[in-house]
Amino acid sequence: MLYGLLAVVLMAMDHRGQYVSRARDLAQYAVEPVYLAIEWPVSALRNLFGQFQSQRSLRHENERLKHQLLGQQGRLQRMQTLVEENQRLRALFAGAESQPYDYLFAELLQVELDPFAHQVLIDRGSSDGVEVGQAVIDGLGVMGQVEDVHLHYSGVRLISDPSHALPVQINRTGLRTVAFGLGETHRLSLPNVPREADVREGDLVVTSGLGGRFPGGYPVAEITAIDREEGLTFARVEARPLAALDQGREVLLIRVPPQPALDEVSGEPGEESGEES
Repeated sequence: MLYGLLAVVLMAMDHRGQYVSRARDLAQYAVEPVYLAIEWPVSALRNLFGQFQSQRSLRHENERLKHQLLGQQGRLQRMQTLVEENQRLRALFAGAESQPYDYLFAELLQVELDPFAHQVLIDRGSSDGVEVGQAVIDGLGVMGQVEDVHLHYSGVRLISDPSHALPVQINRTGLRTVAFGLGETHRLSLPNVPREADVREGDLVVTSGLGGRFPGGYPVAEITAIDREEGLTFARVEARPLAALDQGREVLLIRVPPQPALDEVSGEPGEESGEES
């Protein structure tokens, strides 16, 4: 009963003087700071959580883009590798086309380059017709010769091996000498060049064809240093191999046709020709 009477009185006062509305506004003004004080931490936590979610989403997106970029870079690197391999193969076969021999393509399986032995293994063997002594070249020059032959692979001794000796000649003058390996892929020694011989830095050294191993005319090295010391019979001559002895993966084996017999070269008739006449 008391509450009902109080409600009627308040309604009458609000109708005439809007006292209740004013009291409500005053109450809102008084309560608003309290509401804001309570709402601010909640709003701050909500914003912080939203930023955390956004950062986590950005991190995930960043990781995804990184992986995608790495994949693209990997594909580009593979394409670049294929381009470079194609260029090497073009150079390899371009050099072979200028020579009147047959060739066998091979790839390197293993490389051994230490001061005492410069050898490589190739993926061709006796089943492919490989023979001991065959010359091996790349697209730039002579690499070495076959030393060991197995069924499906062979060992090749490089021209830089300390025990390797290769009959060569100076292409400009025709001077014949021998190139020895020094156990370094960038240096050969030509110790038998006379001190007064016409040899210059930059001269091209090619195979001489002597010795029955390497056909003549294949590029071997370029003269890089000449020391004509007084009192010595021979000059100290060094050359840089042209073949990429410590690089590349593809090589060619030269197939030299059988040499004619001496009687065929001289034209002397054999027993069969004598009987026919």
